Amino acid sequence: MKISKHFTREEMACNCGCGLDSMDIETLMVADVVRDFEDNSITPSSAARCFPYNLHIGSNDGSQHPRCRGMDLPVKDPQATYNMLCKRYPDKYGFGLYRTFVHVDTKSGPARRWGSV
Repeated sequence: MKISKHFTREEMACNCGCGLDSMDIETLMVADVVRDFEDNSITPSSAARCFPYNLHIGSNDGSQHPRCRGMDLPVKDPQATYNMLCKRYPDKYGFGLYRTFVHVDTKSGPARRWGSV
């Protein structure tokens, strides 16, 4: 069942199998922008995470994944996708650039940018 233009609830599920499968609608809308930009099917490598799993994998307490506001999206060209997101949303959201994926989150407050390829 789709919960946005491109994504299903199953794709949002915590990787530990606990059943958490929610995602903030604003985060889904940004992820849909990434999917449209890529013009290719994208399955998040990580979306919602329960707090115990988030700690188990070594993520920090400030992570937006347990708050259902963060998503890691494997893309063909992380740098191009990151650049597009930063240009499209210069003053809001969090975007992280990694070698094989981009992180998007919709934590309120000033825009945050990090990472490099």
